[in-house]
Amino acid sequence: MYDKFFKFLDSFEDYFLSISLFLMLSLTFAEVISRYVLHLSMAFAEEVTINLFVWSVMVGAASAVKHGHHIGFTLITDVLPQSWRRVVMLFVAMVCIGILLVIVWYGCVMTMSQMYYNQKTPALEWPEWVMGLSVPVGGILCIFRFLQAARQNWRAEVTR
Repeated sequence: MYDKFFKFLDSFEDYFLSISLFLMLSLTFAEVISRYVLHLSMAFAEEVTINLFVWSVMVGAASAVKHGHHIGFTLITDVLPQSWRRVVMLFVAMVCIGILLVIVWYGCVMTMSQMYYNQKTPALEWPEWVMGLSVPVGGILCIFRFLQAARQNWRAEVTR
């Protein structure tokens, strides 16, 4: 079940990021053509592009953790004995997860506030909470990925 879940998560992240990048590029290109050739503005294009970008950043952060592309400082852990290295890596993962839990909490508070006040986006008047939901969802995805990375690092250090 563990492998199936992360395989699904891999596919979801990859497809979501590919589709959102394609949509952002298409909308931006169409907006430029519309503005400079037809002299018309598509007011919604900027709003959709910005919101897709925010979602892509949050999902992309989880993907970066998956691939090990997040910021890491291994100078200290490289000189530690194996037993301490495992402890430090586990500690770092738990600190990151703790910070992400705070982000998820405040993201949920923000999203519930947007729902309560029925906030709408300026151009399309979509519910603002749909965009705000990117913060807790992205945070949860990152938590899953840090747990996965901690498990992989723990196993790698055992076999090292």
